[in-house]
Amino acid sequence: MASLHQHVAANKVGRDFIVGDLHGCLDLLQVELDHIGFDRAKDRLFSVGDLIDRGPDSMGCLRLLREPWFFAVRGNHEDMLLDYVYEVVMPYGIRTLANIFFRNGGGWVETLDADAQQELREDLLRRVVALPYVITVGEGETQFHVAHAELMTGSIDQSGFWSRLEGLPANQTRKRVLTDNEITENALAQMIEPLTWGRRLVGQVGKDNSKEVVVPEGMLLVSQQPLNLGLSLTYVGHTPVTSMILHESHLFIDRGAYARGNASCLLVLHHDEVCSWIA
Repeated sequence: MASLHQHVAANKVGRDFIVGDLHGCLDLLQVELDHIGFDRAKDRLFSVGDLIDRGPDSMGCLRLLREPWFFAVRGNHEDMLLDYVYEVVMPYGIRTLANIFFRNGGGWVETLDADAQQELREDLLRRVVALPYVITVGEGETQFHVAHAELMTGSIDQSGFWSRLEGLPANQTRKRVLTDNEITENALAQMIEPLTWGRRLVGQVGKDNSKEVVVPEGMLLVSQQPLNLGLSLTYVGHTPVTSMILHESHLFIDRGAYARGNASCLLVLHHDEVCSWIA
């Protein structure tokens, strides 16, 4: 079974960058890597997940998983792809993620030629299966995490139906941000849904209860509670935002690159520079 939590040592020789949801936009990534002078022999790139769907080159983005300098977590679109390929029958007639895969940009799988289909099934899918849900990089004051949606316990279903269905105890259904010490295999196994689909934290932040700060990479919306003292800086995506948001140690960086509009872009952030903004 693949590990849900991957630890990566600090980079002693180069720089660490974090990229927002790629969604098949390999061309935009290449532009950004050229712009920052990315050194594939020394630098590393961490992805918040959702490599595929909606954009023009999902296969190209999946091929990044072969690169030694590229690290990614699983997003909800990776889970939908796996559920489509390895479909399982759910109890109670509940629809699986495969039912919504094509509605969310998964049609590219039906356009692949025979060679690409073979490449996907015989190589790339096993790499997707092996992706963790959380990556922790380094240790101490410069440690950071990468996840897809949010590190928050409790079901994202407000009615509590899924929690009751799964028989979760009361202490698992309460909503609270995880601390560094609580990011364990056992804890993550109980919260896959919020890890990949959650939008509760980002929904707490608006312009009326936060302040705008101009940083080199654009506008940063800082909430009234930007940091959670128990949690290291955590990069997440999933929810397209018009500016980066810092709330409860979560930095939301999905700028909706696949839309390719005036208000969207693909963010590639240098971790050391982000730490200087927060300091």
